[in-house]
Amino acid sequence: MAIYTKAIFFAGVGYLSFMVSLMFEPVQRNLVFLYRLRLGSKETVYHPESVGFAQNQVAPFWLTMPDGVKLFGWHILPLDVYAAHRQELRGLSATQESIDSGEFAKRHLEILKEDPDARVIIYYHGNSGCISAMHRPDIYRSLISTSPAHTHLFVVDYRGFGISGGTPSEEALISDGAFTAKTILNMTGVPPDRTILIGQSLGTGVIIGAADLLTQSDPKLEFRALVPIAGFASIEELLSTYKIFGMIPVLAPFKSFKALQTLLAQQLRYKFHSDVRIERFVRNSRKTKVLVVHSFDDEHIPYFHGEKLVDAAIMGALESEADDAGQSSGGHLKRLVEMSEDERHGLFEVVSVGERQAREYVFWQKFGATAEVVEESHVSLTSEVRRIGMLAVKWGGHDIVPKSTDVVLAIRNILYED
Repeated sequence: MAIYTKAIFFAGVGYLSFMVSLMFEPVQRNLVFLYRLRLGSKETVYHPESVGFAQNQVAPFWLTMPDGVKLFGWHILPLDVYAAHRQELRGLSATQESIDSGEFAKRHLEILKEDPDARVIIYYHGNSGCISAMHRPDIYRSLISTSPAHTHLFVVDYRGFGISGGTPSEEALISDGAFTAKTILNMTGVPPDRTILIGQSLGTGVIIGAADLLTQSDPKLEFRALVPIAGFASIEELLSTYKIFGMIPVLAPFKSFKALQTLLAQQLRYKFHSDVRIERFVRNSRKTKVLVVHSFDDEHIPYFHGEKLVDAAIMGALESEADDAGQSSGGHLKRLVEMSEDERHGLFEVVSVGERQAREYVFWQKFGATAEVVEESHVSLTSEVRRIGMLAVKWGGHDIVPKSTDVVLAIRNILYED
């Protein structure tokens, strides 16, 4: 019994020490981004065939950010395109020197530009590891399967991740995400209406923030679609339920101590208020479709975070007032919270924007019952069709939900619908 009591005591002391350490920025940075968790290796990022890609199907490349930091990325060719050029591509020399100079990636870009029907997915991954780590190569293969003839995938490691330079922060990742998207547009020549941004987990905070920035720029830049997968409303809200590595609770033990939770939340340096940003983004963007994807069995980020992102996007479509980025979220959702369940779900079909009527284009699946996709209906010439939806799936958890066939088909529809 004495040993058991001591174990409980030391565990409690250790946990309290951990909570105190969360007040310090370097600790927060390491826990939010987990960028020092070096999964993957220089060998795998320079040689993608070591994680299952065909020889030279992937062109590694470097991007230089405005502050001089260099980020490492991949351009992955769709399967049919690679097959048509396989003999030529296998003859290219993928040395570190040819990759670092940018020479190796040139032919891959030329092949992309030869296809007038090419589509581009820019994918932003979650925290920890690098572009070649864990389940990520399998996700890339699922995404390019949306069209083996036309879908090209670009993925770039964040600063501080893998072999990319720099140190991560919320502001830097969002700024890099916006600059990366613009640079890839310029590199490929593929117009924004044939390019979509997909982010997963931490990547949802990056793409929503980047899209928000780009719609506030001059000129405004709007993509075909924004697809947050397994996202969160904010880090602040996520911490109340989040468990590090699925085991170590952050704020859950203090659930009954609201004042302490509030104090700890106020000390957060990295908050990623995606709910606030996505609402403002939708208000500013008249072209970009939004599809929120979340799995019911997500073991890290509860499903209700996906619903909150959809709610915020819909409020943006309703031209509501949004809080400034960084402020506490929630007030701008009050109108939705006060609605009945029938009224709330009705927003996925018909949204009133002032005196105008706009029909939603919806990918909505709940408990296996998929709603019928409805095109424009009773929309006047002056109204705008806002395409906002949610795809809820039963399988995939947090990490591999983009491999779900339902998700791949939904992304295919977004990329290739008329």
